[in-house]
Amino acid sequence: MNADLLKFLRSLRAVREYTPETVSQEAIDEILDVGRWTSTGGNRQPHEVVVVRDKGVQSKFAEWGAKPAGPAAVALLIVTASETSAFDEGRVAERLALAARACGLGSCIATLKNEGPDAAKQLLGIPPDRRARTLVAIGHTDVEARRALPKAAQARKPMSEFAHWDRY
Repeated sequence: MNADLLKFLRSLRAVREYTPETVSQEAIDEILDVGRWTSTGGNRQPHEVVVVRDKGVQSKFAEWGAKPAGPAAVALLIVTASETSAFDEGRVAERLALAARACGLGSCIATLKNEGPDAAKQLLGIPPDRRARTLVAIGHTDVEARRALPKAAQARKPMSEFAHWDRY
């Protein structure tokens, strides 16, 4: 087993506190390439990503329920071919978040709510027959702000409450 890789995978956390520092084009390209290589059912590859660096648009995302997009340096809005691609959309989102972590960045997966998906499609010129609900907010982690957050009593439930062997 690769202990370092397993430790890396366990270390992914939702980060909502970012510094104002921009994310380099090189990092964005690396993150997008990981997303592009994410496997999908039947290799349909039903996803595209709209890279949003415009703070005004990111603020709109935050108003529409995807609050982590507001303070982030960049938001990656995942556009899928249809509602039936939601499972693969989650896979892509998680891979984008892991790639951000590999680039030394924080990230948070968020969803647009209520009128958000339709408003985002109209604002960004996304065809009406596409799904645009999930985004990955990315930025440089504000370490001091995260240290000031209250600590959870228990980060994860015990394995005995998570995994069931052979039967529920």
